[in-house]
Amino acid sequence: MADAAESGARTTGRAVWFEAVRTAVVKEEAVASPRSDQVTIQSIVSLISPGTEMQVYRGQISPDTDLGLETCAGSFGFPVKYAYQVVGRVVEVGKDVPLRAGELVFARHPHQDLFTMRYNPDLVFRLPPDMDPEVAVFANLADVALNALLDVPVRIGDVVTVFGQGIVGLFCTLFASKTAGHLIVVDPVAARRRRGAEFGAHRAVHPDQVAQAVSEATGGRGADVAIEVSGAPPALQQAIAVTGQEGVIVAVSYYGSRPVTLTLAPEFHFRRQRIVSSQVSSVGSGLQTRWSFSRRMETVLSLLSNAAARVMISHRLPLRAAPRAYELLDTNPDEALGVILQHRDA
Repeated sequence: MADAAESGARTTGRAVWFEAVRTAVVKEEAVASPRSDQVTIQSIVSLISPGTEMQVYRGQISPDTDLGLETCAGSFGFPVKYAYQVVGRVVEVGKDVPLRAGELVFARHPHQDLFTMRYNPDLVFRLPPDMDPEVAVFANLADVALNALLDVPVRIGDVVTVFGQGIVGLFCTLFASKTAGHLIVVDPVAARRRRGAEFGAHRAVHPDQVAQAVSEATGGRGADVAIEVSGAPPALQQAIAVTGQEGVIVAVSYYGSRPVTLTLAPEFHFRRQRIVSSQVSSVGSGLQTRWSFSRRMETVLSLLSNAAARVMISHRLPLRAAPRAYELLDTNPDEALGVILQHRDA
């Protein structure tokens, strides 16, 4: 279509901003018509990330850290507009964008009911037209889990320990269960442990029980792989303690500005363990030439199921109630898990 920017049309959208620590507000802001390389999207739903996004909300990211996404705005020193998982429909496109009005898309963009952004296949991708938006909105967090298992594959028969059964932890459990010989999940919240068992764990335990559980499962040998995705720094120490000789600990959690103090002797040194960083913005392990972002997302979409995603949804709130949504995740971890913001509430 012709470059929409020629019309000069502008409108407004409602966006979620963090104005200070634990202070979320919904603000109106201008939305420009797309230039030749841009797309305008009308949001349907967005998902709050219980990990990094909540650290931003709590002020746990160093103010001088780069935002990492061109779609975000402000700074971690506040105010900041920061989030990255929206499902919506294309409203208008510039002449160089390979999308069409009406197509269902996933966008790495903050919570906003109408927005214009630069088209980039790493930031916006087309979804199957019949896919449920409430399922598709989990694609990014499922991709985090998939990337972790690309970085450190779970071999057939491996004993695996997953620390944390939030959304990413549950996806790690689901994916690891396909090959693990024995899968132990760890979480202090009983409801999350129950979900972990539903997603394929052979045993779900409180952090106080993990050492005994791994010892019993391995005859004292220790786990082959430990996946730390709880977001709690002490869990990384526990992962080291329960992992066996030449085992691997995958650090998926982003701890932000919180200090992480580890005791490395004797387990880490004498067992010749490896700690591997897994970060979703890139593929490691020498897979870059084969595993593009597009391939990862295609794989994620094939793995997402309606049943799994819907088990993770704990709350649905209108966009205008975003401040309440963050309060729920911050103060009620026993109840809040997948908190979806619905954008059709104007």
